[in-house]
This record gives sequence, structure tokens and C-alpha cells, in this order.
Amino acid sequence: MKTFLERGFSTVVLLGLLGGAIAWDDPIAYAVLICLFCNLTTVEWFRMLRERADEANRPLVLIGGLLYPWLMALGQFTADGYGHMNWVNGVAGLILYTLIAFFCELFRMDYRGRSGEQALASMGITLLAFVYPVWLFAFSLNFVVAGNGIDFLLWLILVTKMSDIWAYCSGVLFGGKVFGERKFSPVVSPKKTWEGIIGSFILTLASSYGLSLLLLPQEMDGYPLGWFWVLATVLIFPVAVGGDLAGSLIKRGLAVKDSGSLLPGIGGIFDLIDSPAFTVSGVIAFGALATAFC
Repeated sequence: MKTFLERGFSTVVLLGLLGGAIAWDDPIAYAVLICLFCNLTTVEWFRMLRERADEANRPLVLIGGLLYPWLMALGQFTADGYGHMNWVNGVAGLILYTLIAFFCELFRMDYRGRSGEQALASMGITLLAFVYPVWLFAFSLNFVVAGNGIDFLLWLILVTKMSDIWAYCSGVLFGGKVFGERKFSPVVSPKKTWEGIIGSFILTLASSYGLSLLLLPQEMDGYPLGWFWVLATVLIFPVAVGGDLAGSLIKRGLAVKDSGSLLPGIGGIFDLIDSPAFTVSGVIAFGALATAFC
């Protein structure tokens, strides 16, 4: 009950922030919110790596994560980029960050006495701390300047978080009553149950349909779209679950329970945007591939 109340309080606060951005009803408001989320999760990564200072380039993680989303937002609102799905800038940003990270490790090997194994491990964590979820979640900026993209982004993030909320509720109410001691993810996230996942899948489908009625167009060129959004949710749901599990994997690897304490019952901002980082970037990747091959 304590955890439920804490999560409920944090959810109300987050919905208040989201409501404020909707009330502002300006692409800049959404861009600022996205950049702040990326910055806060960067600070959380910086803190989580405190005990692993020799295993990652913490200054580069901090600088890259703080600057990158704002540079992306600036690029999206330029005369050439405004109104376009400018994902190319995102790829360029990752390439630049990777090159800098490699040069830093080369310097540390030559002049700081680092071994090749240490440098390689540091390179991996330094890249991961930037890519997930900052780089992935920053792709949300593409929707902010694209037609009705804001409405779709809100729907996508809400559906993604609904999958987590309903999994928690279903797991608390029905966990262990059908499949017994069989866990959905016994090592990465042992509290996740099959009952919770199945209940979440059903409730998320229903929620996505209701949210689509509020946020998304229901027909295109005379063809109804209502069930299309439900079908899209069938594809989005496993990606959302994967993003949540990826966040758990990261925290287990770093031996931390929560990324932060900003949100009671939830943890930090990283715990909040871990699964949306997967679904948002996944939709962008699918859209880019569909455009290239169709």
C-alpha cells in the first residue's frame, strides 16, 4: 500500500507536468520538457557511476548528456529543420560522441597507464550511458515539430507507461495465482509475474484505444483507423516491456536499486523514461526503414 500510494503521488505530479505542457500548447514547451528529462537522467547516470569512476568516462557522460538534447532541439527549430523528422542529426551526434569517447580512451591508455581491458570496458559503459536513454529518448524531439506529431507522441508515451502501470497493478492483484512461482523475468526483474504481463497486455490494449479516441485521428481518406491504433499497440507493448527490463538490467549491473529518489515509489527520471526511450526510438527506426524501402 505504501508503494502504491507513493507511485500514485508521483504519477499525479508527472501528469501535472504533462498537463502544464499541454496547456502551454507550444512545441517549445514539449521540447524543453524532453530536454530536461534527458538532462536529469544524465545526472542520475553520473551519480550511479560514482563508484565506477575507473570504468567509465564520467565527465564525457555528463557533458554529452547535458548538451546533446538541447543541440538537437536547436536543430529541430532552425529554418531548415523545422517541421521535418530530422533524425539524421541524431545519428551525427552519436557518431561525434563515439569518436570523442575513443580518443579519450586512447589518451588514457597512452598517458594514464590504462590497460586495453580497462579502456574497452570504459568505452562500453561511456557509450551506453549516453545512448540509453538520453540519445534514444531525445528522438522524441522529432515528433514535436512534425504536424500532429505531438498528439501521437503523447499517445505513445502514455501507452508505454500504461503497460508498466497495469503490469504493476495486475501483478499485485493476481501475481502467483495462475502460474504459481513461475516468473516472467526471474533474474533481471524477479518481481515481474506472468499474471502481471498478461493483465497489462489486455488493459493496455483497452487504454490505448480509449486514448486514441482522445488524441489521434480516427479515419484517413475514408478508412477507419480505430483498430489500427490497437494493432500498433500489439507491436509497441513488447518493446515497452523490453525497455523496462533493460532499465532493470542496467541497475542490476551497476548494483543500484533505483536511479534516483526524485519520484517516490518510482525512483528517478531514468526509471521513468527507460521504456519510452525504447518505444519512441523504435517507432522512429521503423518509420525510417519503411520510408527507405517503400
